[in-house]
Amino acid sequence: QRSERCIQAQLKIASDVQRRMLPDRSPSVAGVDVAARYVPSHELGGDFYDLFLIDDDHLCFCVGDVSGKGVPAALFMAVTKTLIKSRADADLSPANIVSHVNCEQSKGNESCMFVTLFLAVLHLPSGRMVYSNAGHNPPYLCRAGGELERLDDRHGPVIGAMEDLDYSESTLQMQPGDMVYLYTDGITEAMNSGRDLFGEERLVAQLGGGRFDSAAAAVS
Repeated sequence: QRSERCIQAQLKIASDVQRRMLPDRSPSVAGVDVAARYVPSHELGGDFYDLFLIDDDHLCFCVGDVSGKGVPAALFMAVTKTLIKSRADADLSPANIVSHVNCEQSKGNESCMFVTLFLAVLHLPSGRMVYSNAGHNPPYLCRAGGELERLDDRHGPVIGAMEDLDYSESTLQMQPGDMVYLYTDGITEAMNSGRDLFGEERLVAQLGGGRFDSAAAAVS
């Protein structure tokens, strides 16, 4: 029992450290409204998100999902998040950032862990968004006029599976009032008491069922 209590205490500490690695508040960016919610299904998981200003004109944001749960997933997540931020400081290309992270995480990956990742860089003055999707759930672009677009472009496989891959990227033009909705499969695979999956159809219905005054309204 003492050993079990010790393990639980260590997991609690690790969970607190992991949560502190996630942004606890959105950066102050003129003209951009950002909101996020993180609800883990286990004490330690591999889902993560990040958003930070690279410079005065560029906002980087991403969401990822590491394979597995527990301490290994949390450690893989922490390294991935650190690699993203360090590379973004020197390179504004999502394709280059994702390619670099994949190269580093694939080296000596004997445990065969991997992470799905969607990463974008938004040019604030123009609204031009460049993004790269490494095997992650396709996000949705909610246009100010009510149209819903699924960003289906895939730019490479999951990160960590194979070294020396060159990922690609896509570009879209954001307009005032548009919203990009990022998520992990924790949303679409959530179950109710009858073990029915929430599913993507319900997600689309929620996103397309009304207009949001802000991103915060969408995740509240």
